[in-house]
Amino acid sequence: MSYTPFSLCPSDSDVAEALILRGFDPSHEATKFTTYKTELDLPIPQLMQIAKSAKSVLRLGVDIGGGTGTFAATMKLYNVTVVTTTMNVAAPYSEAVALRGLVPLHVPLQDVDRVLRGGGYMWVDHFFSKGADLEKTYGPLIGKLGYKKVKWATANKTDAGGLKNGEVYLTALLQKPVSR
Repeated sequence: MSYTPFSLCPSDSDVAEALILRGFDPSHEATKFTTYKTELDLPIPQLMQIAKSAKSVLRLGVDIGGGTGTFAATMKLYNVTVVTTTMNVAAPYSEAVALRGLVPLHVPLQDVDRVLRGGGYMWVDHFFSKGADLEKTYGPLIGKLGYKKVKWATANKTDAGGLKNGEVYLTALLQKPVSR
């Protein structure tokens, strides 16, 4: 599909139909959220146990860059509503999320802190950036929020681009203070 920058997006219904007809197996995708393989992983059962231990109830989540909504669909099984933010880049992700009966939405990242209640959790899953950027920019920015670091794990991104560019992954579970 081609498009003209800064103009209205063309209809991508042909791509949407192909995705729907030859989509992926959601049950296979969901396993990445329920199994533990590396220190970067935070499986949903572990997340639910952390919340239970803290006498918290997870009710609402925001999945930034949620692709086709697999995480939201999995959390729906735990009676947690997750709003999935997507961008239609090379595929109609928003339509795929909506077709699964989930909630697609475009939300700027800075609004997450504003809408998260005190005591609520922000889960950053496999976020990647250059190691220097994480250390000098993202880490201090997250620190300014004053969130409790329930989990903070980093690892080198081991694909060719990651190794060449010094990229790392971050998985973090952060709890917003009840009051500031």
